[in-house]
Amino acid sequence: MCCSHRMVCAFSQVAMFFQKSGLPDWAVLVLISMTPAIELRGAVPVGNWMGYSPAITFAICVIGNMVPIAPMLLALRSAFFKKLAKPLLTRAEKKLAGLPTGQSRTLALALFVGVPAPGTGAWTGAIIAYLLDMPFGTAMASIFAGVALAGIIMTILTLAGKVGALVALGVLVAGGVGAIMSAKD
Repeated sequence: MCCSHRMVCAFSQVAMFFQKSGLPDWAVLVLISMTPAIELRGAVPVGNWMGYSPAITFAICVIGNMVPIAPMLLALRSAFFKKLAKPLLTRAEKKLAGLPTGQSRTLALALFVGVPAPGTGAWTGAIIAYLLDMPFGTAMASIFAGVALAGIIMTILTLAGKVGALVALGVLVAGGVGAIMSAKD
């Protein structure tokens, strides 16, 4: 059994758990999309498994993935959070001080959120936007663009099956190596 098949099976089990509570399938997709670490990357294959069209799955999953982001961005800016996470934030701010500013940060955040890989996604993107001190609207737009990109990638991968997943993995690895090489110059 391949890794992607095991993931779909695991996420399908999560979906069946939620379905037992009587929730409609669209609400199950929203809940899975809202979940940190799973997000829409896990919900898009589940939507396909449930029999939704790719367009409906995409729309439900993008909306579901974005639902918790505005409250999270606002919570990160609260005095309570700043006090709670002060040592971590001080260390992270020092590491981020050398990064470029402006449009390149906005695009970089969108691409970071858009790459369907472990550790990326809207939740992590919200934390990064906070650490970069992005204005709320800019952060939301950048994260939304990344979520939409991730939704497109996951929809294509889901529809393409194993061969498509291998091709996409090759492209992502080549792109990552290219980015690392250009950063060294």
